Formats: sequence, structure tokens, C-alpha cells
Amino acid sequence: MGVLKRKEERTEVLTIRVPGSVKSEIDRLRERASEAGFDLNATICESIVRLTRQIRDEIDLVQRKPDGGEAAEKTARRNGQSHSEGTVRAAESNGARGVI
Repeated sequence: MGVLKRKEERTEVLTIRVPGSVKSEIDRLRERASEAGFDLNATICESIVRLTRQIRDEIDLVQRKPDGGEAAEKTARRNGQSHSEGTVRAAESNGARGVI
């Protein structure tokens, strides 16, 4: 294992609108997480990174990129599904029904 660390990518501000109740809950969670020694911002940021990748993969799947179905398998595995579950879900999202 190497000792060198990569530079972290420069961060940017993202502004999104959420329901007021969610904003209040995030504010409360931020305080509690900070008191417990955790970084809620880093946690939310990592979740957004994973969500962004999932959205991209799903859009690629919907647009039926000619990749032999690998995008559907990657998305399914990233979400913790087994190979067969991902195949069934991908087929169902394309209008097929039943087990493949």
C-alpha cells in the first residue's frame, strides 16, 4: 500500500431547495453529529456523489446505450443487488415482466 495521498478535488457550493421540515431536521442532525464528532457535510456530500453516479447510470440505461447491458449490471451492483436481481429489475424497467 502506498503512502502518497491524492489531492482532494476542489469543492463547490450546491444550492438545492428542500421542504422546510427536512431543512430543520438536517440542522438538528448537524448539531448532534458535530457534538458526537462526526462531519455531516462529508456524509451528505458522499451520498450526493453516489446518487449522481446512480442517476447517470439510470439515464444511460434508459437511453439504451449499446454497451451490452453492462450499465444495468453496474447500477444494480452499486445499489447492493445481486446480478440476477439487477437483470430482472432492468428487464422490468424496459417493459418486460416475470423472471429472466
